[in-house]
Amino acid sequence: KAIARYLGACFEDVTALHEPKPSRQLRMASTARLAGRKSKEQLATLLAEARRGIAAGIATETYVESNPFLYGFVDVLPEVFSQPHLLHVVRDPRTMIRSALNFRSQRGLKWFLSTFWPNWIIKPELIEADPPRTWAQMSHVERIAWYWATVNRYIQQAAGNAQLATKRMKFEVLFDPSGTGIRKLADWLNLSERPGQLDIMLQEKVNASRSDEIDLWQDWSRENREFVYKHCGELMREYGYDVD
Repeated sequence: KAIARYLGACFEDVTALHEPKPSRQLRMASTARLAGRKSKEQLATLLAEARRGIAAGIATETYVESNPFLYGFVDVLPEVFSQPHLLHVVRDPRTMIRSALNFRSQRGLKWFLSTFWPNWIIKPELIEADPPRTWAQMSHVERIAWYWATVNRYIQQAAGNAQLATKRMKFEVLFDPSGTGIRKLADWLNLSERPGQLDIMLQEKVNASRSDEIDLWQDWSRENREFVYKHCGELMREYGYDVD
């Protein structure tokens, strides 16, 4: 959400949207792709149809879409868009999991959809014949850790196999309070900044969670810490995060 707000409001000649409709069907298509239930060609057709109306109404040089639901579409982007660029944002799973749970991602309607709705979220049993642990056997923390590792690994592999300009940035660097990260992204996309506007917007915190579903990392149980390192440790090291 912050990427779309910053780029749309603070830079010239860019249309930036966060999860534009339809996006839920794209989320389910991403799950189906990883599960081997949809082909690259099917996803290309689906994405083109889903974004045709938006594209017809864009008068700017650049279109930016911030959308975590598109992880299964990485190698499809060159089939649908002209000169696509992929920004792969990675976040320390220790803070990402806390944020996700504080947004109650495993409660209420989100829990119902992830538990009962087909293809709503990728699960071990959808991509492995006999996984060591199924989704139902995992704790809330382990589910998000497994999801973090699975999705980031897929994005990385798919981007490497596609003819696609790709940049990976840490969430913590991208949203540095000084604005350095956003400006690096804008430079990569050849965007021109509106003087002063970004500095004003950086004073706000976009989409901040407000509840306390889970404690800070240092107060987590040993079991939950081990879940995170088991699933995420290898990629954490690759991305430059300190691992105890």
